[in-house]
Amino acid sequence: MAASTALRFHSWYTADTRPSGWEYSSSESRRKLKHLPDIATPHTSNGLYDQIWRDLKRRGKEPGTKSFDAVLRNRISKQEYALIDELSRFHQSESSLDRTWQGLVKAGKSPGTPPFERLLERKEPRREVVRNENKNWGEATLKAKKSLAEAQIKFEEAAKNLKDAEQSIAQMMEQSQESHDAKRQLEVMEETLETAAEIELQELLKDDDYQPLAICDRNADVGTVEDFATMQKYAQCPDITKDKPILLLEGTKVHGRTGNNLLEFLHAIQEARDMDISLGVMRQSWAMNVLLKMWMAIDSDDWQAHFERTFCVKIFNHVKELEGWNVVDQDTKELFWYKSEIPLEDYVARQEYSLRALFRNYNTGEGKDASGVPVQDMCSGINAIFGEDHRSSAMYSVIHSRSLEGEPGYRMLRILSKRSGCDRAAALEMKPDYIKAILKPLGMMKHPIVFITDGQNPVILERLLSDPDLGPMIRTVPEEACWIGGDLTLAIMSNAFIGNPASTFTGFIAKSRLALGFGHNYLFRARDKDSGEWKTVCGDHCIFDKSIMNVMS
Repeated sequence: MAASTALRFHSWYTADTRPSGWEYSSSESRRKLKHLPDIATPHTSNGLYDQIWRDLKRRGKEPGTKSFDAVLRNRISKQEYALIDELSRFHQSESSLDRTWQGLVKAGKSPGTPPFERLLERKEPRREVVRNENKNWGEATLKAKKSLAEAQIKFEEAAKNLKDAEQSIAQMMEQSQESHDAKRQLEVMEETLETAAEIELQELLKDDDYQPLAICDRNADVGTVEDFATMQKYAQCPDITKDKPILLLEGTKVHGRTGNNLLEFLHAIQEARDMDISLGVMRQSWAMNVLLKMWMAIDSDDWQAHFERTFCVKIFNHVKELEGWNVVDQDTKELFWYKSEIPLEDYVARQEYSLRALFRNYNTGEGKDASGVPVQDMCSGINAIFGEDHRSSAMYSVIHSRSLEGEPGYRMLRILSKRSGCDRAAALEMKPDYIKAILKPLGMMKHPIVFITDGQNPVILERLLSDPDLGPMIRTVPEEACWIGGDLTLAIMSNAFIGNPASTFTGFIAKSRLALGFGHNYLFRARDKDSGEWKTVCGDHCIFDKSIMNVMS
């Protein structure tokens, strides 16, 4: 009833459709004012009460009468309803509560009345909330200040690091420019040296006594200018004085066979260069016993000076000559296990220079060795098979079969197989299909195939001789001409070489061939998994590479 009355009452004063000329009558006013208590709800706006107030005055009613009191009473009740509704919201701000207090005072309510008591009940929790909010805000502010301070420190550190990085970059750019300039200067110097070397070479070529490198009338395939430039680079020997330690090769005890001993001598030359020390050799030592049988035979009065210049060493003829020298002693096993740490490219160049130096001075049957015994001719093997008249033009291949005492040989080859990818047994067994897979593509099946061996496994030669394709082409060195130096030269000067990478003798042959400019070295072979055909799995450089060959490099 109250809601419907309120709606009708509201429509009387607000609707645009109110009948024109409508006026209050006393009975109607009393009837409508009678319902004012029912109308006074939170849903009735104060604007409606104001309209009723103005209308009462317009109709001649005076303030203080029942009608005005009813309107005022109900208007205040409306305010109280609004206050109660407003006070029920705890998220209300402090200033809003203060305005509510002032509104109650203006409405004629006195402190101590229920509205004021209810207001105070709401203000106290609100103050507690504010205090907590202030406390939290204070803590948050301190935390924020602390974080800001830390961020400031980090920012300053980052700024410093950035500045340092900028300085480093600037220094690097400056160094890069200097490096570039130095590199360019080095290139200019190298170009100048190459030009000078070529001019000097041309002068040498005019000399009738100058001959390009050739062994047993078979020319080495080394570029003349390149070979001469390499000689200039490595042939300059530093002074050997007592001020420097000297690595001395002495004694007659050796580690392994000829292949090992040759490798130990090359390692000694390399170690002396790497360590910036001198190299000395006793006249009666394992090194002289091995070398002079094949190279540098004693055939003239200036032999010692020539040997020293060739390998940048000092020869000691008697122990008394060592007085005052700082001698570094190493036996052949220690030399065998030496591994140089210089880049592979430099290592190959230095080793090849030493190998070429040996073959510039190979023995031809003239002179004596360290024991005074006449030396043999390194060309004896080639001469025995092809004759001196045809040795320069002979086309042939060489198979070096080295069994390495059976199972130890297989074990060594398995190790190399893991490093290089080569077959685990083929280079030891030298079966016909393995040999033919190499020689057929080269067109070498119609030329002699020379077989050199340590003689430990005769089955290998018998199997090759029984093959209908290979058998007729197999050649062996006559017994009277068969010796290490002759076999070595025969293999090195061949048109194609097949060897066992687990053998240091094979390794020396392959390195010497590369030093003399010969390709077609077949050491690291394996079957292709897809086609089943044999292929080379590790290039020529592998024989020098310590990551493949370890100490045999």
